[in-house]
Amino acid sequence: MSDITHGSARGVDTSLPKITKIETMLRLFVQGYNLNRFEAEAHHDHCLHSTVSTLQNSYGIKIARMTETVLCLGGKATVRVKRYWLETSAENIAAARALLAFLQRL
Repeated sequence: MSDITHGSARGVDTSLPKITKIETMLRLFVQGYNLNRFEAEAHHDHCLHSTVSTLQNSYGIKIARMTETVLCLGGKATVRVKRYWLETSAENIAAARALLAFLQRL
């Protein structure tokens, strides 16, 4: 996995491991967060439905969802979006935690 470097101090290793959006969103779901696409923007995920699809189809993590209506355009209109959260079966939570631990070791 590639590193990103912050700062420009000479002779000082300022590299930090890159944290992927899959890892970031999975961590939030494991911590009990539920998010829609606009809330995910605050965590640098600009395409939450795609991240959820990857978690489900590539890693087998079950993500629950429901449709909700939120305000947009400064409250002048509404839009329908999905709210996502980690399905709470013991097996799914264990699988999500194991995947998160694996991703954090990369």
